[in-house]
Amino acid sequence: MPELYHVPDAVLAAVVVTAVTGLFKPRELLRLWKVSRVEAAIGIGTAVITIATAPRIYWGVLAGVVANLCFFLYQRMHPRIIEVGEHADGSLRDRHLWQLPVLAPHLLALRMDAELDFASAASLERRITSELQKRPDLRDVCVFASPINRIDITGVETFQRLHSQIRKQGGTLIVSGLKLPVEQRLGRAGALAMDGHLKLYRTDTETLAILRKPAEG
Repeated sequence: MPELYHVPDAVLAAVVVTAVTGLFKPRELLRLWKVSRVEAAIGIGTAVITIATAPRIYWGVLAGVVANLCFFLYQRMHPRIIEVGEHADGSLRDRHLWQLPVLAPHLLALRMDAELDFASAASLERRITSELQKRPDLRDVCVFASPINRIDITGVETFQRLHSQIRKQGGTLIVSGLKLPVEQRLGRAGALAMDGHLKLYRTDTETLAILRKPAEG
């Protein structure tokens, strides 16, 4: 800064070191490492860059912000998508992790724990398309949509493409627990037109009851 031009470098270095030393807390980093190694690594990297670029500490701050934004975008672009099965306690859990049976024959039942937007929509579409290609026995797809709080235009277009793909294969797209804001946006886009290949159920309990019927019959 021009105002600090005539201040000796040793004094500036002492100010920066004092400020950074107060912020550097090894115990907090150790605790953070146990919770999230990626975030801990970002914290350590930010501290190292801040010290290395002193007295221009804004480079360290900028590096930390950019690294966190990249990590955030990576998480948004790789949401948690699991194939679900019904656990003995009645909850829906990861079918492969808990070694659960399928909910119904010829059915792919998925849950995505994220918003259906420009960042996550491609992951959901790839997962469904990949499963349908790898498993020829699959005909219907059920999406448990209660974790989806928001949808944008990319999500709407992805929903329409998936519906069209499943309809061409003679299957049915089943959507469970669709929240009202998401349903309204899909409705305005004309993506919820009932054509015999799309079924909506308000709750997961209702959906599971419907899926059980063929097996019971």
